[in-house]
Amino acid sequence: MFETASAAPVVAPSSAAPAVRNMVLATLPEAEFAFLRPHLKSVQLRRNEILHDAFRCPQMVYFIESGIVSRVLRTGKDGVAVEVASVGHRGFVGVSVVLGTMQALQRTVVLVPGMALAIEAERLRLILAERPTIKEHLLKYVQILMALKAQIALCNAKHEIPERVARWLLLARELAGSDVLPVTHGLIASALGVRRPGVSHALAEMEAGGFIACARGSLEIRDVAALQRRACECHLVVKDRFRLFCDMPRYAHDLPEPQG
Repeated sequence: MFETASAAPVVAPSSAAPAVRNMVLATLPEAEFAFLRPHLKSVQLRRNEILHDAFRCPQMVYFIESGIVSRVLRTGKDGVAVEVASVGHRGFVGVSVVLGTMQALQRTVVLVPGMALAIEAERLRLILAERPTIKEHLLKYVQILMALKAQIALCNAKHEIPERVARWLLLARELAGSDVLPVTHGLIASALGVRRPGVSHALAEMEAGGFIACARGSLEIRDVAALQRRACECHLVVKDRFRLFCDMPRYAHDLPEPQG
């Protein structure tokens, strides 16, 4: 993900099977991943699917392989949802299990369809109690997630809508691994907690400048460098938070067969 991070070595795969893409799992040594492998299953993530709901005990923990999952908070008065974090192949959904509280604090919804490696929450809790080294590894992501939420809060308070839209698009591009994003003006506005006209105006300016091209139900990023110049500095800060994982060796763990 990082332009400034050094390239981490990749351990050669033992077979031709697709390797685990999730950054948290891919940086977990084979000796530790072996405790998780029998309990992981590959599942589809469908658009608008609610993976966890606020103040409910999660049944599954999801290590995202592809797609984007949005962690959102809702206001009590009007029910407006605002995104507090985006999760893609660099993270997982289910930090409450790792922390031991076993209760989700935000709703998590699939924004862009994809795949995930899922494990039963109770099974993961038991494994973490038996293997503290795995828990320590997963807690690294929890710390990063806390830092990201703080940065997003600062960004929402201090930066203008066009800067925030550019930052959000760059992050979505990195998480989705594609220049074409199946997102709408309304979806971006909802994620940023702003009115749709402000987002539409910002996107229109970016399209006029050749940064992006909008179509019905999707958006294509055509000039990444120009979009980076338009974004606030929070984009680089967010990227730098993942340096810890980017510098770790990666292991080509075999990917489980898809389920469902």
